[in-house]
Amino acid sequence: MIRRFILVLTPLLLSVSLFSQENLKIMYYNLLKFPDVPARADTLKNIIQHVEPDIFIVNELRSIYGANLIMTQALNVDGVSHYAQAVFQDANGTDTDNHLYYNTNKIGFVEQTNINASPRALSEYKVYYKDPNLAQTNDTTFLYLYACHLKAGNNGSSSPTEAQQRHTAAQALKNFLTNNNRTRNVIVGGDFNMYTSSESAYTELTTGGNVNLFDPIGQAGAWNNNYNYRDVHTQSTRASSVSNPYAGGSTGGMDDRFDIIFVSNDILNGSQGAKYVANSYEAVGQDGEHYNGSVNDGYNYAVPQDVASSLFYMSDHLPVLMEVTVGGPVSVQQHENVISELVFDAPNKLLNVYFEQTYETLDLSIVALSGKEVVNKQFNGISSISEYLVHLTPGMYLVNIIADGTPVSAKIMVF
Repeated sequence: MIRRFILVLTPLLLSVSLFSQENLKIMYYNLLKFPDVPARADTLKNIIQHVEPDIFIVNELRSIYGANLIMTQALNVDGVSHYAQAVFQDANGTDTDNHLYYNTNKIGFVEQTNINASPRALSEYKVYYKDPNLAQTNDTTFLYLYACHLKAGNNGSSSPTEAQQRHTAAQALKNFLTNNNRTRNVIVGGDFNMYTSSESAYTELTTGGNVNLFDPIGQAGAWNNNYNYRDVHTQSTRASSVSNPYAGGSTGGMDDRFDIIFVSNDILNGSQGAKYVANSYEAVGQDGEHYNGSVNDGYNYAVPQDVASSLFYMSDHLPVLMEVTVGGPVSVQQHENVISELVFDAPNKLLNVYFEQTYETLDLSIVALSGKEVVNKQFNGISSISEYLVHLTPGMYLVNIIADGTPVSAKIMVF
């Protein structure tokens, strides 16, 4: 007997009532050569306990010892035990590295990849949301997170200039996104060391390749030493050098926006299961009242004073933070008549999809429950798809289709 499954799709999401929603806090932080200068784990703990991030991505980590120190003395402390970390990878030799920590109550880790760039490799982390209804829906949201630490400096006489090196690294990232079809739920953050949005690196990040990235707060401009951008400056937390060895790093006060989080457009509109929470973006501890000053000088209106002091002593950068809503119909759109019929011939592992019309561009992605993407194809000018899935092992799979920008999802079972 031949067993076939026929699904008729009309809405963006099936079984919407089974989905739940939750906010995730995502924080990027340049830790200033951690654990050198010296360790500061207890200082970081105070900041972590104030923010309670669900995803915590860092720059300037020196060693696996430092990575584990953060786990045991800053994250999983005082009764907290739900944080885990990615595999520490020394991708840059004597230079510093990136690293990911995440809340295992909400986030599952899939895989990580280094992206070659100079002077430091970039990092990709693929994670998924642990939807409470995953067992019933067999569906969830995946996020592609990228950590960047671009070349510092603004010396136009060097060859190549620092700005040119930043542009080359930005190109490496956008080429990776293009070559690996990373177009959905992309979040790119870190220390970009850019002085203005007129830099070619900024232009590359926002318009290069096949996916545009967006600044959620729309603060393009000439940030360096500009009072008009005092609310978004992230460096330096110290106006001048101090004797306390915890300080170190760059000085000069709050007058640069080096640390930024960029997102793909679907994060802004919520079309792929993750949506930016309006007004959630911030440079932690930035109250707009410390231009060219230290972040803990006098009263800080953004954070408690002990947190302001921890930000001063922890690093010469402020962390940047934003929230996204995941799970459920975060952007409810009813797209009827996209697909007329989806037929999966289980014994022969043949998937046939018939559309109501011919679409100029169509993306097909099939994802296993583990989060591994097993099929990723693009088509042009078609009204049907026929794919043999002979390489799939038994289990449940999520079929994602984007037809001329319209997303539709369904589930198939392979026996």
